[in-house]
Amino acid sequence: MTEPTRLGELFDPKAELSISEHFRPHWSQAGAIVFITFRTADSIPEEVLKRWEREKQDWMRRHDCPVDRHWSEVLPTLDPPLRDQFKKEFNRCREDFLDTCHGECVLRKPELAKIVAKTLLHFDGKRYRMGDFIVMPNHVHLLASFAS
Repeated sequence: MTEPTRLGELFDPKAELSISEHFRPHWSQAGAIVFITFRTADSIPEEVLKRWEREKQDWMRRHDCPVDRHWSEVLPTLDPPLRDQFKKEFNRCREDFLDTCHGECVLRKPELAKIVAKTLLHFDGKRYRMGDFIVMPNHVHLLASFAS
């Protein structure tokens, strides 16, 4: 019996990586398995996104962080435990909200979900290695690894 091939490597904190900050950090490491979520445009109403922005700035104020800069600029400068607390609080909000199925939920239609699945698999083995994924009514979660 042949051994199954691995999707990629686990993240190695000692290996080279790139980190970019834009609303939330994006870590990239060649060959590492990544978890990605993307959503439909109507899955989170504009007023909710604006409220979350205010709540994030409020959180910064309550934790004695500089309020003259946007929270996304301040976050990378915080001590790791405080930064982790912020991320845990606000990332959970987003995931919970997506799971309540706001918006038109077009991906609930099997024919549209199949298009997304087929598209995700189109470059599998060429540009990336696709792992497990799930198409939800208004968002998608996936595991993948990229060569570079």
